[in-house]
Parts: sequence; C-alpha cells; structure tokens
Amino acid sequence: MTEASRTFQHVAVIGPGAIGLCVAIRLAQRTDGPHVTLIDRDADRALRLGGRDLWLRSDAGDLKARLPVALAPATPTDLVILATKAHQAAAAARAAAAWIGQAPLVTLQNGLGAAGEMAQVLPDTHILVGVTYQAANRVAEGEVYHAANVSTHVGYEGRAPDALAEAVVRLFRRAGLPARLEPDMTPVVWWKLVVNAAINPVAALAGVRNGAVAERPTLAALARRLADEGQAVARAVGVRLPEGSAAESALETARATAENRCSMLQDLEAGRATEIDYLNGALVALANAHDVPAPANRAVTALVRLLSDVACNS
Repeated sequence: MTEASRTFQHVAVIGPGAIGLCVAIRLAQRTDGPHVTLIDRDADRALRLGGRDLWLRSDAGDLKARLPVALAPATPTDLVILATKAHQAAAAARAAAAWIGQAPLVTLQNGLGAAGEMAQVLPDTHILVGVTYQAANRVAEGEVYHAANVSTHVGYEGRAPDALAEAVVRLFRRAGLPARLEPDMTPVVWWKLVVNAAINPVAALAGVRNGAVAERPTLAALARRLADEGQAVARAVGVRLPEGSAAESALETARATAENRCSMLQDLEAGRATEIDYLNGALVALANAHDVPAPANRAVTALVRLLSDVACNS
C-alpha cells in the first residue's frame, strides 16, 4: 500500500466524553471501516461501557455501536485520536505511552498548550493537530446528543500537510464527519481559540446554551469584547488570522450550535475542572507578555476559576 492510499485498520479513541463518543461511534458505523477501541482511564466505567450499546443521538437519527472499551487496546493500533479535555490531555498521553508504539496521534483539544504538552510526553510519536467544531453534549454515560455535525480541520502547525494527514481527513469523511486538510494549522488553532474564548465563558457564566450568547444583547456584547481582545492578542504575537471579524464569527458559531451546551458550562454544572486556562487564561498570559489590554478576558478567567473552585470543592 502506498502512503497516498493509506487506510487504518485499528483506531483507538481516547476519551469517552462527548467528542470521543461521537467520533468512535461514527467510525464504527462503517462496515468497511477500522476496528475501533474506546480508551477510558476509569476501569469500572470501561467495564460498564464495554458491555452495552453506545448511543449517538441527533435530529437526523440515532446511531449505536457496541465497542471494546478498555484502559489500553488489546492489539496494536495504527492511529490514535485523543479526544479528552485540554487539561486532561497530558495525563492521557502519558498513559498511552505504554501502548501507543509507532501509531500516529491526532489531537482534538481546544485552546493553546495541550499539543505541546503531548509532544513532551510522547517525544517519539508523530502528532497531527486537529481542530474540531463538532458540537456534542453528553446525555448520560455512554450516550451523546450530536447537536451539530460540523467540520474538523487536520494538519500541522507551521508546515504543510502530508499523506498521513490526508489519510486522516479521508477517515473522518468516510465516517460522515466533515473534515478539511489545512496548509497550516496555526491560524486555525488560533481562530478556534478566539471563538471558544468568546462563547464558552459567557455561556458558562450565564448558564445558557450557545444560541443565547448570540441572541441576548448583553451576552453578545461581552462575547464581542472577548473576541476583539483575542484577535488583538493574535496580532501582537504575529499570528495571521483569516480575514474578517472574530467577533462576528463567534456569534455565527453560537447561532450554528444554538442548542449546544458548551463543555465549560457542562463542566461547571458537574463540578469538574474547566479548560479556562487553555482558552481565556492563555490569552491573558500572552496579553500580559505583549502589553495588550485584555480586561474582559482577565475578568471571565477569574470568574470561571472561582466558580470552578467552588464547584469542585462543594
């Protein structure tokens, strides 16, 4: 088989959360697709999930799959998709070091910093950068509502994609997951960062779905301010973002995923740690380093950290 026609026989998806389940179930639907193993760090939960149907609910119809779920794959894999939250990624990569072998790894984390942490933990692993706009909400253990089936972008930061990245894009597309190959993932990572940093803390602090961020004037005004500051930070650090307004893109994304309850809101409600330090917190750190005013991002970072501390310790 040539590199250009590469296919994958066994894919491990790390993380049984909303995005991990969405990707794993979709991949498993194809009868001519790869064998899929779902990797879970919780042995008891892995035992429960491995013995039942996993569900992907959507307005277009429900999908189900019964997959092996384990702490590690039973046989070697030729692709690993890491779909944990950003603050969980380094620990997940560290656990995968025992079994990943020569398999390449696709990151699907939000914000800045997680990919670099994984590269430090897995220095010999070929790491591809993925950015997904998939909107999925966990309904119950092993059950996800797929709110919007939107694009995943794949490539590398600072260099052109290769045949491996092309094969990953084909894999996603064949599973019914829209995907795009990117010439450079740096502006893509940053654009998603700025959009997420505008939507997620606003929705989380207000306790609303994404659509309300665009429709309520006070929430939309805050989201615009957060996005404008994020765009200014990107310019200061030399990242060339796509043409257009990040604020408008954030509000368009909020409308496109109107029924989605963002992960930061779900984490606060469940008393879990959030990704705030990889989103607005990362922007604030860079704003400080480059003397860029970012008062709105600083304020929401402090508020989300405070609520998260309260929720996690209650």
